[in-house]
Amino acid sequence: MPWTIGYLDISAENICEYENHGPLVTSENVCLERRVCRGRHWNATKWTGDVDNDSNAQRGTVSGTIVGYVDDTGLVGDNVVREYNQVQQGQQDWCVVDWDNGKRSIYPIGANGIFALSFS
Repeated sequence: MPWTIGYLDISAENICEYENHGPLVTSENVCLERRVCRGRHWNATKWTGDVDNDSNAQRGTVSGTIVGYVDDTGLVGDNVVREYNQVQQGQQDWCVVDWDNGKRSIYPIGANGIFALSFS
Protein backbone atom coordinates (compact mmCIF):
# COMPACT_ATOMS: atom_id res chain seq x y z
CA MET A 1 0.00 0.00 0.00
CA PRO A 2 1.68 3.29 -1.07
CA TRP A 3 1.48 6.53 0.89
CA THR A 4 2.56 9.91 -0.37
CA ILE A 5 3.56 12.23 2.42
CA GLY A 6 4.71 15.60 1.17
CA TYR A 7 7.62 15.14 -1.17
CA LEU A 8 8.54 11.76 0.32
CA ASP A 9 7.05 8.73 -1.39
CA ILE A 10 6.62 6.03 1.23
CA SER A 11 5.70 2.86 -0.61
CA ALA A 12 5.59 -0.36 1.38
CA GLU A 13 7.36 -2.29 -1.37
CA ASN A 14 10.30 0.15 -1.28
CA ILE A 15 10.73 0.13 2.49
CA CYS A 16 13.43 -2.25 3.66
CA GLU A 17 13.11 -3.54 7.19
CA TYR A 18 16.40 -3.90 9.00
CA GLU A 19 16.77 -6.07 12.08
CA ASN A 20 20.26 -4.88 13.02
CA HIS A 21 19.81 -1.32 14.22
CA GLY A 22 20.30 0.66 17.38
CA PRO A 23 17.51 2.13 19.50
CA LEU A 24 14.92 3.74 17.24
CA VAL A 25 14.46 7.51 17.16
CA THR A 26 10.87 8.28 18.14
CA SER A 27 8.92 11.41 18.95
CA GLU A 28 9.34 10.48 22.63
CA ASN A 29 13.16 10.29 22.62
CA VAL A 30 14.23 12.63 19.79
CA CYS A 31 16.63 15.41 20.76
CA LEU A 32 19.01 17.77 19.03
CA GLU A 33 22.66 16.86 18.42
CA ARG A 34 22.16 13.09 18.76
CA ARG A 35 23.98 10.93 16.22
CA VAL A 36 21.84 8.74 13.97
CA CYS A 37 21.97 6.21 11.15
CA ARG A 38 19.43 4.11 9.23
CA GLY A 39 16.76 2.68 11.48
CA ARG A 40 14.25 -0.17 11.21
CA HIS A 41 12.65 1.08 8.00
CA TRP A 42 14.54 2.61 5.10
CA ASN A 43 13.49 3.47 1.55
CA ALA A 44 16.78 2.89 -0.25
CA THR A 45 15.34 4.00 -3.60
CA LYS A 46 14.24 7.44 -2.36
CA TRP A 47 16.20 8.27 0.78
CA THR A 48 19.79 8.67 -0.31
CA GLY A 49 20.87 11.46 2.02
CA ASP A 50 23.17 9.14 3.94
CA VAL A 51 24.94 7.71 0.88
CA ASP A 52 28.68 8.36 0.76
CA ASN A 53 29.27 9.25 -2.88
CA ASP A 54 32.98 9.84 -2.22
CA SER A 55 33.59 6.19 -1.42
CA ASN A 56 35.68 4.76 -4.27
CA ALA A 57 35.35 1.09 -3.39
CA GLN A 58 31.59 0.92 -2.92
CA ARG A 59 28.74 3.18 -2.00
CA GLY A 60 28.70 3.17 1.75
CA THR A 61 26.63 5.14 4.20
CA VAL A 62 27.48 7.85 6.69
CA SER A 63 26.03 8.83 10.04
CA GLY A 64 24.27 12.10 10.74
CA THR A 65 23.21 14.50 13.46
CA ILE A 66 19.66 15.50 14.41
CA VAL A 67 19.29 19.25 13.84
CA GLY A 68 15.51 19.62 14.04
CA TYR A 69 12.17 17.99 14.76
CA VAL A 70 8.56 18.90 15.49
CA ASP A 71 6.97 18.42 18.89
CA ASP A 72 3.66 19.66 20.32
CA THR A 73 5.08 23.20 20.59
CA GLY A 74 6.24 23.33 16.93
CA LEU A 75 9.65 23.22 15.27
CA VAL A 76 12.61 22.63 17.54
CA GLY A 77 15.94 23.40 15.86
CA ASP A 78 16.42 23.78 12.11
CA ASN A 79 14.49 22.66 9.05
CA VAL A 80 15.47 21.78 5.49
CA VAL A 81 15.34 24.41 2.77
CA ARG A 82 12.41 23.18 0.71
CA GLU A 83 9.22 24.87 -0.33
CA TYR A 84 7.10 22.07 1.14
CA ASN A 85 7.90 19.49 3.77
CA GLN A 86 6.34 17.81 6.76
CA VAL A 87 8.42 19.69 9.32
CA GLN A 88 7.46 23.03 7.80
CA GLN A 89 3.81 22.02 8.08
CA GLY A 90 4.26 21.19 11.76
CA GLN A 91 3.57 17.49 11.31
CA GLN A 92 4.87 15.56 14.29
CA ASP A 93 6.89 12.34 14.03
CA TRP A 94 9.39 13.85 11.55
CA CYS A 95 13.04 14.67 12.13
CA VAL A 96 15.68 16.75 10.28
CA VAL A 97 19.15 15.22 9.88
CA ASP A 98 22.47 16.73 8.76
CA TRP A 99 24.43 13.84 7.26
CA ASP A 100 28.22 13.76 7.50
CA ASN A 101 28.40 14.04 3.68
CA GLY A 102 26.88 17.56 3.85
CA LYS A 103 23.31 16.64 2.87
CA ARG A 104 20.26 17.53 4.97
CA SER A 105 16.86 15.87 4.79
CA ILE A 106 13.83 14.85 6.84
CA TYR A 107 12.75 11.38 7.89
CA PRO A 108 9.77 9.80 9.62
CA ILE A 109 10.27 8.86 13.25
CA GLY A 110 6.90 7.21 13.70
CA ALA A 111 4.78 8.83 10.97
CA ASN A 112 2.52 6.11 9.50
CA GLY A 113 4.38 3.56 11.63
CA ILE A 114 7.67 4.18 9.79
CA PHE A 115 10.85 4.56 11.89
CA ALA A 116 13.63 5.54 9.48
CA LEU A 117 16.32 6.44 12.03
CA SER A 118 18.13 4.83 14.92
CA PHE A 119 20.67 6.23 17.34
CA SER A 120 24.29 5.45 16.44
